[in-house]
Amino acid sequence: MNQAIVTDGLWRKSLSTIRALGKNGFDVTVMGDSIFTTGFWSRFTGKRLRCPTAKISEAQFGETLLSALRKFKAKPVLFPMEDETLLWVMKNREELASFADFLIPPEDSLLTAFDKGATIAIAEKLKLPHPKTWQPANIKEFSEVLKELHEQKIIVKPRHASGSKGLKKELKAEEAEAYWFKFGPPIVQEQIPQEGAGLGVSLLLDSKQNCLGSFVHRRLKEYPVTGGPSTDRVSMVNESLADQSLSLLKELSWVGIGMVEWKLDPRDGVPKLMEINPRFWGSLELAVRSGINFPLLYARAARRETVEPARTYKNNLRCRWLIPGDILRYFSDVNRESFFEFLNGIPKEIEEWDPMDVRGFFATIICSLALGLNPHYWKYIRRR
Repeated sequence: MNQAIVTDGLWRKSLSTIRALGKNGFDVTVMGDSIFTTGFWSRFTGKRLRCPTAKISEAQFGETLLSALRKFKAKPVLFPMEDETLLWVMKNREELASFADFLIPPEDSLLTAFDKGATIAIAEKLKLPHPKTWQPANIKEFSEVLKELHEQKIIVKPRHASGSKGLKKELKAEEAEAYWFKFGPPIVQEQIPQEGAGLGVSLLLDSKQNCLGSFVHRRLKEYPVTGGPSTDRVSMVNESLADQSLSLLKELSWVGIGMVEWKLDPRDGVPKLMEINPRFWGSLELAVRSGINFPLLYARAARRETVEPARTYKNNLRCRWLIPGDILRYFSDVNRESFFEFLNGIPKEIEEWDPMDVRGFFATIICSLALGLNPHYWKYIRRR
């Protein structure tokens, strides 16, 4: 029997993974930290394991995962879905390899991807276009950079952070020390004009660095509107950008999945490299619906099966993250479309809806409402 274990089942990309595997005959075990883990309630979920996430408690997470893996008669495919889980797998890969199949990059490659400064250094080596970047070595140098650039439009990011955490578009020199101690060493970049579209290139490389899957999408909307996860996106074809992204990952001796994120600079029409997302991404459902089933390809590659590369897909296919992403975006966007335009395409184009998994759809609504009562998740709602 095909078996898989998906960690961090709370998130929408986990639900997309569960569905993509379940529809192809996999018996899926889902790990989550509460009864409001969305993936628990999918029609395609076979077993449920409650335990703290690796972010909350590495020890309890690891103990639960290893205990579960030892009970499988045959090796399942392991899907680590979040940064902290991926790092835990990296640190315990030798022990895990005896109980599960998985594909993750070498340690040096993964740590480079988690470090925005190191990623930009590789881009410079390969002569890939990227925003002008300053990498202060200490607080004093950071303060001096902010003073020097105080009249320019810049953006400050932690070197080690995911999403929009710590992202600042206005930071004064006197705030440098407080920022450094809160978020760690940063990078400072020129700000690409906001009207430039965000572009993502999703890739899967097998253990021999053969590209088994390639997919490009363009962001249409995001929350918060000043910069955050995409809530609306569309598939597109851009072979040049896909080739540049592949060259970056191959330079890192990459193995497994990853998304290379770019932003189109409207000043010169050139996409500029922003960062590497080394795990499954939030817009995964769009790739699956377009014809690139990354979870299934990953599972087969992790088991060292012969896989036919998948690079052709539906162009101009739209997929929205409605609950709660695009709803929050709509009500916070002063330039929002009409309400009738907002409703256009529902439910067909929203990623939560799947006629084969109606239970998962309603779970998305109920679990999102329940989590909205938990102060731990308010930071996602209050994004600005």
